[in-house]
Amino acid sequence: MPQTTIYSAPPRTPLVPIPAVATREVARLFGRSAALAGVSLDVERGRLVALLGPNGAGKTTLLRILATSLRPTFGTAHVEGVDVAERPELVRPRVAYLSHAMGLYDDLTAAENLSFAATMLGLADAAGAVASALSEVGLSADADRRVRGFSAGMRRRLSIARLLLRRPSLVLMDEPHAALDAEGMALIDRLLQRWHDEGTTVLVASHQAERVTRLADGWARLDGGLLVEVGGAGITAAPAWGPPLAEPVTASSEG
Repeated sequence: MPQTTIYSAPPRTPLVPIPAVATREVARLFGRSAALAGVSLDVERGRLVALLGPNGAGKTTLLRILATSLRPTFGTAHVEGVDVAERPELVRPRVAYLSHAMGLYDDLTAAENLSFAATMLGLADAAGAVASALSEVGLSADADRRVRGFSAGMRRRLSIARLLLRRPSLVLMDEPHAALDAEGMALIDRLLQRWHDEGTTVLVASHQAERVTRLADGWARLDGGLLVEVGGAGITAAPAWGPPLAEPVTASSEG
């Protein structure tokens, strides 16, 4: 009687979701000073994470690297599995970044600034998107005013309106409450909550630690370019990987 051999299937390896953000030993040098001195972390998709720390901690540098506006000197950073240094053209459409440098055109009106941004994004209904964004940030009445006459708070609101033209999967915000009155800060809080509810991943660097951690799933504390502590849900300190710094360096003043 012929024998039948039954082979058992090998056990399946469970699929591990790709993090929204993954960095391994990310460092950024400016001369012989380090704004980041080796940061390794993972952020789950759909999480709202607060980046905390004093001036010069490395928060701004980390956000700039993830936004592809700055290349890491060492290490790797990935957004949704895409290397930010190797394929920045694939990362940029996924990311919306609110930076200290608002990038507004003083000689254009508020509406013209947003219309230009909407055109660059290829929005089908640019006029409708501009009107909606201005309304959401409370600048409808100032749509036809030149930005040159705007206060710092109004400029910040307009920068936020430009952010609202996009539909990113990752939002990066650097001190979003800065220069805003109580009403403006409440607007930021509403937007953070809305993005979180919609499943958008958000990293927000802020000195308003109590305010942002109240909204956040998790938080990371940086100091001197190093990741010194993480807490809450959705963020983990990852195993270090990548070339070490060749020589000792000092922390820089970059944020």
